Amino acid sequence: MTISTLERLNPFLPEVIADPYPVYSHYRETDPVHWGMAAKPQLSGAWYLFRHQDVLQVLEDRRFGREGQKVHPDIETSPVPKAYRGFSSMVSNWMVFRDPPNHTRLRLLVNKAFSPKTLEGIRPAIVEIADSLLDRVGDRAEMDLIDDFAFPLPVMVIATLLGVDPADRLMFREWALALQHASASRLTPSVEVYEQAETATQAFIEYFKDAIAKRRAQPREDLITALAKARYEGDKLNDEEILATCIHLLTAGHETTINLIAKGTLSLLRNPDQMQLLRSHPELMPAAVEELIRYDGPVQMLSRWAYEDVEIGGKLIRRGDSLGLMLGAANRDPSRFDRADELDLQRQDNQHCGFGGGIHFCLGSELARAEAQISLNILINRLPKLHLVDRAIKWADNIVFHGPEHLPVGLSET
Repeated sequence: MTISTLERLNPFLPEVIADPYPVYSHYRETDPVHWGMAAKPQLSGAWYLFRHQDVLQVLEDRRFGREGQKVHPDIETSPVPKAYRGFSSMVSNWMVFRDPPNHTRLRLLVNKAFSPKTLEGIRPAIVEIADSLLDRVGDRAEMDLIDDFAFPLPVMVIATLLGVDPADRLMFREWALALQHASASRLTPSVEVYEQAETATQAFIEYFKDAIAKRRAQPREDLITALAKARYEGDKLNDEEILATCIHLLTAGHETTINLIAKGTLSLLRNPDQMQLLRSHPELMPAAVEELIRYDGPVQMLSRWAYEDVEIGGKLIRRGDSLGLMLGAANRDPSRFDRADELDLQRQDNQHCGFGGGIHFCLGSELARAEAQISLNILINRLPKLHLVDRAIKWADNIVFHGPEHLPVGLSET
């Protein structure tokens, strides 16, 4: 996207989503605390922050938060209009949209279930799932990296963790996309999008209500059972909170990992010297995944509300203002990262903000890291002739969960 003058930014435009980094660079250099177009039509605008230090400041500052009704009781600020009762009620129990003390309580309880032991125990299953997906590809000359690998892998992993049937992944994907399209920060979705999300919510609820009831009668070694049993200082999750957490894991958890695997592979294919370095030095994989997240992360923007008047970069952010924190821009900030626009898998200083920060630092970050490390290692080593097919990439209509809808790749000699 070419920008000749300082226009009010609308980050939800398809041309921005398709090529955001020149846009980020332009505003980071010319107006790093920028008053642009708001996602919600009731607001006259929103602030967009592009510098690493500014983004981190807001992420870690309790004067900013997620609950818009605290500062705008007169307008609809929740991610989902209350008219869609099932969907709105379910999303209200997602900890990502809550502030303390509710956020603190939910996170402590979910952490009890989402333990390091649980995550370590899933690694062999990730290896098995990744290998099985490539086995299905067989000797084909081409595959769609999304449909054949990046999509089914995290859905099957989360299904395995939860203890539900991985064969239900296509159904989960359909429901999860319906929720994501209606709840991610964007210009107001259509009534049809909200109605589809409401229908998907009811389907999810019926599915997991049955699963929770079965675990209460017959506990298993899975995450649903662990969530049902989680206790902290006498407190526990109620059924609505367990339902919401399961749905949130399947919705946000799988979509970010799909994009991490897809965009990580795309970045490596576009930087063949780094691909070869990683094949030759597999011990670099943990650092490589961190660099791939910094270079082109799966989440490009987070939203916050200002609870007080705060000055940032010489601009007065007023109580009630909406903020878009451009993680993708912060992770390419040349004042924080040397050669910020280059992919360097041996980068030493890499304190990126790809998983957010502060109290909302991504709960599933270690699972996402494990999935990316294992799947990329298997992918690039089992497919030594992997290459991009010469087709235009169509990007999903989402600046928050950012990634391609499809990614055709060749598996044999060009």
